Amino acid sequence: MVDFEKLKCDISERWSLMDPSLLPVDQIDLAILCFLRNDARTTNSEIAEALNVSEATIRRRIKELQERKIILGFSALINIPAIENSIKAYIYIKADTNKIEDVAQKLMKNKRILTLYRIIGEYDLLCEGLFLSMKELQEFVDSDLKTEGIIKAVTHVVAKGYKINPWIGL
Repeated sequence: MVDFEKLKCDISERWSLMDPSLLPVDQIDLAILCFLRNDARTTNSEIAEALNVSEATIRRRIKELQERKIILGFSALINIPAIENSIKAYIYIKADTNKIEDVAQKLMKNKRILTLYRIIGEYDLLCEGLFLSMKELQEFVDSDLKTEGIIKAVTHVVAKGYKINPWIGL
């Protein structure tokens, strides 16, 4: 018998408060997702052994999770601060209503912008960026944020992370 309680990860914890019948995955799929989330290099045979199912079952389920776009890909977590001394900034942007999409398209092309969200509230867009220096951040503010359609931009620099997203770094 598999003890699914031992196979927890951040997503299983997140979904623990939901009615399991509302999830598009069952307990075995969730356990597979946790194994891969914790270490994407875990082999199908290792997962199969832990879940007491065949390797073919694991292979089939992973393929189905990919086809259903639940698993989008496999990647390595990289410790960005071990490579570079980055500056993370959050930039709130108020844009001309008729230019929001144009502004978003331009910002998405910038290699330093990691995420870009359309938000509701005082501002219209929220960018998350990693910059190599304050000079580079200032150049971004002086050029990219002076684009037609941007009415106002407010930049916040992260001084310290308490609970970070390992996929984004810092």
